[in-house]
Amino acid sequence: MRFFIHSGNHNNSHGIADTVLLLKHALQDCGHQAAISHCIEPKHVNLVLEHFVDEASLRALIDGHAAGARYILIGTEPIIGGTFNGGVDASHWHYSNRAYWQLRFDAFKLAVGVADAIWVLAESMMDGYRELFAHVPVRFLPHGFVNGFATVQPRPEAERDIDFYFSGAMTEHRQRILAALARQHVVVVNNQATPEYLRQDHVSRSKVCLSLRLSPANRIPSVSRLHYHLQNRSFVLHETNELPSPLDPFVLGAPPADLIAWAEAALQLPDRRAIADSSHQRFKAALPMTTLLPPLVDEALARLATPSAVRQAA
Repeated sequence: MRFFIHSGNHNNSHGIADTVLLLKHALQDCGHQAAISHCIEPKHVNLVLEHFVDEASLRALIDGHAAGARYILIGTEPIIGGTFNGGVDASHWHYSNRAYWQLRFDAFKLAVGVADAIWVLAESMMDGYRELFAHVPVRFLPHGFVNGFATVQPRPEAERDIDFYFSGAMTEHRQRILAALARQHVVVVNNQATPEYLRQDHVSRSKVCLSLRLSPANRIPSVSRLHYHLQNRSFVLHETNELPSPLDPFVLGAPPADLIAWAEAALQLPDRRAIADSSHQRFKAALPMTTLLPPLVDEALARLATPSAVRQAA
């Protein structure tokens, strides 16, 4: 059976690249055929990252289901206060747009009606999804090691001329931290519009790669960001969140109140490359997707073998 990772509902955005490639390489590592498709593929299993913000993307899902497509939905956002990302950052133009997040949430509820499973990106998100979607299996999708994911060619420490690197949405919380560091250090920031060749170059030249909270109200880290850096052997300084992730043991975690001091100290470490290489190897040994993914896939395939009409009647 071939799995297709659907990208059309995101308009093939750069922003989903790391999650799409994780899914593709993980499935291939486990012996499955996997490909990426802009379109819904009838008669196949489609892994679809949540993001339904217009009628066309939702219609494609429904029409594809009628033509025989089956779906595993990837829940990327926490459900808070009856919507996605409720109250996570009231000052940011994107995360404070309640109408937008409510639209995405309401559309996702419709999409679940044709789904065979939901995989979420954080264990802490599972209860919120299970409470609302009890008729569909909700499982945690780990971010483990996969072959073929790394794209950054590590440079010797002497060639690294960027002190701190960060990639992500620029919120007030993050801006304050990065501005403080930029007073005395070279800081480079990328966003989802940054071309991949530039991101690879910046990461390869960076001494310390930062993982920063979206806001003080943000309880869970970006596992996608941590995963990207662990795969690419970056030295990572992670601003710890209220709720940890399975990747926390493999990065240097700093309490939010002491983050600047920890960042300054990280620049003075003489063995950052050795630490980064060791973290990568420990991550690779502890969390291979060849072990983590098969239970999710096997359960989904067993459910897919049952006609949808029978499942709905049950």
